[in-house]
Amino acid sequence: MQLQLSGQYFDGITSNGCSAELQLNGQTIEVSWAEGRQVIDVHTLAVEAALGSVPRKVTWGAEAYFVSTDHSALEDLAARTNAPSTSAWIGRLESSFASVAAAAVFCVVFLVVVAVYVVPTATSAIAVRLPASVSQQMAATTLANLDQVFDRSQLASARQDQLREYFGSHGGKDIEVFFRREQRFVGANALTLSSTTMVFTDAIVALMENDEHLLAVYLHELGHARMHHVEQTLLQTVGWAVVLTFITGDIGGVGELILTLPLTLGQAAYSREYERQADAFAVAELQRYGIDPEVFAQALEQLERSHTGASESGSADGIVDKSMQVQRSILEFLSSHPVTRERIAAIRSASD
Repeated sequence: MQLQLSGQYFDGITSNGCSAELQLNGQTIEVSWAEGRQVIDVHTLAVEAALGSVPRKVTWGAEAYFVSTDHSALEDLAARTNAPSTSAWIGRLESSFASVAAAAVFCVVFLVVVAVYVVPTATSAIAVRLPASVSQQMAATTLANLDQVFDRSQLASARQDQLREYFGSHGGKDIEVFFRREQRFVGANALTLSSTTMVFTDAIVALMENDEHLLAVYLHELGHARMHHVEQTLLQTVGWAVVLTFITGDIGGVGELILTLPLTLGQAAYSREYERQADAFAVAELQRYGIDPEVFAQALEQLERSHTGASESGSADGIVDKSMQVQRSILEFLSSHPVTRERIAAIRSASD
């Protein structure tokens, strides 16, 4: 039984095609065009799988090939030759909206499962096994970058040594503590750079009413260090980038923003959980040393007042505009830290 279809012939050398006919005669295929013809053994033929209405290639192991949009005849041709049996099946899947939708849902579910469960679990296991030298090098690099916006501490050397000794006597002898004079936009703050290193600004030392308040802040940062939160965050960021690249390939612009936004929110959620874990660590350590965790709550209140310039009780007349509440709720959701008032409530609840 003969089979004939129309299309274009390409010699594989130039990009110009010419009108041609392909005809199946028993065990041979004849491709003819205005300037010639070629006879091909049917067993060397391969028909490209369908992809919607895109023209499909018919190849036979040479540079030349035949292209046609007669999908019905091409399916018939594939069925009569030794073309891969999966071609028609793949084509039907690609042409089915239900199949495409199911594949899209699967990819989204796969991405969520990997991002929310697999990557954090794997990176957590890796982070705790990183050598201390790696954490120290990471902290050194971060500190060198921070020193572009930090100035040399104005605290007396004796005061710095006193605080280092005080902190070290409460479970942190292996932690390096640096003091830096902050820029205006940094303000009173303490930063954990890795499981081996942290930085206190001069402003936070001046802000705290006594050294127990400073110790509470230190123990919170020590919680981050002991649980390798910085290393986990870095590894998670790399892991999520690898997953996105694996699934989407090279993406850019708006597409990259849309695809990475869910993972940005996921990162913020994990950061908030890390803050809660560090808070719980600080409370437990304060209690172990016989210090009332209330000093931690008071330290957070002092920090909040220094950062906002006002308490979180509302406007001067006790009325908060609804649009302001909505904006604040959105910012609180996106924030990497839990809301301060919630943290303070949790600390006081744990110490009761």
